[in-house]
Amino acid sequence: MNAPGTIERIAARHAGLAPSLGGGAAWARRRARSLDALVARGLPDRRDENWKYLDHARVAEYHFDAAPQAVVGPDELLPRLLPTAESRRVVLVDGRLDARLSDFAGTGGLEVLDIGQLLEQDPDGALALLRVPGEDADDRFALLADAFAASGVAIRVAPGAALRVPVCLVHVSTAATAAVHQARVVVEVGAGAKLTLVEHFVTLGAEAALGNLAGELAIGEQAEVVHLRLHEHAPAAAQVETWVARLAAGCRYDQHLLALGGRLLRSNLRLSLDGRAAACRLAGLFMADADRQVDLYTQVAHHGAATVTKQDYRGIAAGRGRGAFNGLIVVHPTARGADADQRSRNLLLSPLAEINARPQLEIHVDEVKCRHGATTGTLDEVQLFYLRSRGLDPAAARALLTFAFCQDMIGRLPLPELRAAAESLVAGALPDRELIRGLL
Repeated sequence: MNAPGTIERIAARHAGLAPSLGGGAAWARRRARSLDALVARGLPDRRDENWKYLDHARVAEYHFDAAPQAVVGPDELLPRLLPTAESRRVVLVDGRLDARLSDFAGTGGLEVLDIGQLLEQDPDGALALLRVPGEDADDRFALLADAFAASGVAIRVAPGAALRVPVCLVHVSTAATAAVHQARVVVEVGAGAKLTLVEHFVTLGAEAALGNLAGELAIGEQAEVVHLRLHEHAPAAAQVETWVARLAAGCRYDQHLLALGGRLLRSNLRLSLDGRAAACRLAGLFMADADRQVDLYTQVAHHGAATVTKQDYRGIAAGRGRGAFNGLIVVHPTARGADADQRSRNLLLSPLAEINARPQLEIHVDEVKCRHGATTGTLDEVQLFYLRSRGLDPAAARALLTFAFCQDMIGRLPLPELRAAAESLVAGALPDRELIRGLL
């Protein structure tokens, strides 16, 4: 159940902040409606089928009644960024666009809008830009973000524009105080355009900060989007995110998720393959050690004919870590000829570690190709024996096999410099990190 007082604290904080959130009367009414819907429904708990693996008491520990105010300088942030040879940088600090730290000017075909400014200068435009959450039972944290909507960013790629360099969207949590911050992100990719979006979550401080992100993605016909999402949070930090994406005819969306840090991550991803031959490929790797928790939920709806989904998620749990992958693919009657494949492979490195895998298919039409499967187990004893017979000691053999389990996912990442950075980050996040670094 919800922790006593959590919704009340949220409502009280909203009452105090509402006059300063901007957007005029229309946005005040919208925020109030979102808050009322959230209060009526309550935050998710174990009775909600798609949230039953999450530690809700842990989420409720965060200070929903707080708001961060810290300022970040370039010297703090720049050493933490991913090493991309060329890129355009968009930086959100505690959910607010920071123009000083961003670098996106002068890029043909790319438009970046500050949602905070838009709320002040064109409230009606902001109303039209941001979807109204609440239509889905799993939208409650998106409702929370909408109730406090005051900032964020919109990234638009013009039709036909093929951006030569990646766009790096950096989410910075200052974590200077125990706080919660909300963010809205909108990504619109026009027909025939190409975008590589690198989304990087970074925590600078050590306090218990909670980020809540509501994101929207719209991909036009024949467009191509590659989306790398790297969660590199501090040990006390938590993140909840709700991404909703719509794919038009003939477009392709590839997402790569690496969840490598933080105390808790709950990721909600809902994709709608609306147009004929729209295709998505989703790959993810998560690690839950010590008492960390990672909970991934994906829902892919096939509406267009000949649409394609390929999913491959891998998880590693050690110590008392807990992980979950809950994936649902729905093939609607209009999606004749759909091709869907869903895989979840998981590795347990200690007796008290736990991973729950729940792949699901719901098919409402004939003439489709659909497969799913899940495995959870320990390291292969035959492979361990082989490595030991070649001179490796038991610890080194275990470390090498664990890293090999991750390597296939790393090899799919876009851009050589990102693959090299991810390899180093993954090696540093594994339990036997010192052994692995010595073997690489």
